[in-house]
Amino acid sequence: MVDIPNQRKLQKQPTPLLGGCVVALAIIIPWIISALHFGWSSWYITICFIVLSLLLGLLDDIYELPAMLRFIVEIILVGAYIILSHSLIDNFNGLWNLQQISSLIAIPLSILAGVGIINSINLIDGIDGYSSGFGIISCTLFGVFFLHVQDWAFAGLVLIVAAAMVPFFYYNLFSESKKMFIGDCGTLMLGAIMAVAVFRILSKESSYTVVLQQNMGLVALCIAVLCIPIFDTIRVMSERLLRGVSPFTADKTHLHHLFLEHQLSHLQTTIIILSINLVITTIWYISYRLKVSIDIQLYLVVALGILFTFGLSAFLRKRNK
Repeated sequence: MVDIPNQRKLQKQPTPLLGGCVVALAIIIPWIISALHFGWSSWYITICFIVLSLLLGLLDDIYELPAMLRFIVEIILVGAYIILSHSLIDNFNGLWNLQQISSLIAIPLSILAGVGIINSINLIDGIDGYSSGFGIISCTLFGVFFLHVQDWAFAGLVLIVAAAMVPFFYYNLFSESKKMFIGDCGTLMLGAIMAVAVFRILSKESSYTVVLQQNMGLVALCIAVLCIPIFDTIRVMSERLLRGVSPFTADKTHLHHLFLEHQLSHLQTTIIILSINLVITTIWYISYRLKVSIDIQLYLVVALGILFTFGLSAFLRKRNK
């Protein structure tokens, strides 16, 4: 089970593809131990959802499922998780003077967001170290937030993932003899974890009064942590639609591909993009500490996301020409 080089792939030789399954072993066992401690009833749905996402990615790695079929299955999985767990994006926490929103709006919004997050994480797996490095950073940031609000169960969930990604990050980026790829099984699992974290933060079931009193924009926080993958996916898919091709068509127009065209290495590209995402998150945090309104916090993050994806990609293409 290896990734075979072709005109779309960046590696020069067949490489083991199921690194995500290796990472999963280091995640699921401590999760189950944590579930026994915090109460299985609140964990088994989340664990099942993430494991099913892993299995979907595994099937895709082995059989190369049609993109539309995988997309439909993702919608079903996210919808089932929302219904069974009652965890969804139904609390804007004062953004635009909105608190809890109707299920008629919340359910389709949550499915769209969940599937979008899963695919945006899947699509950044184009160069060594990017998806795993992003997983380490984003899970750590979410973990810090959950520790801040004393949500110990979910802090443990995401910090376990961050720790499990560290050895894989090393072998993926720096090892030659033991190099492996995370595969779709790993990126879909990681995307599902990100979606679960966002649902937890923006759900009325887990309303965090401490951060509401501090004027923290939770929508802005979630978008800031996932900023570059989300906006780069929106950019790439919108450009494909404008060209009259399917948004699921594979190409080399992602931000990391544009950096590689400038003869940067995988390590250099990974460091640059992850640093940009950290800069965006830091700017959001500064705006929060300066007590900027939560509406402005969101507008600031969105503006930075557009600047560093749409704007930066246009600049890089012009330089490449």
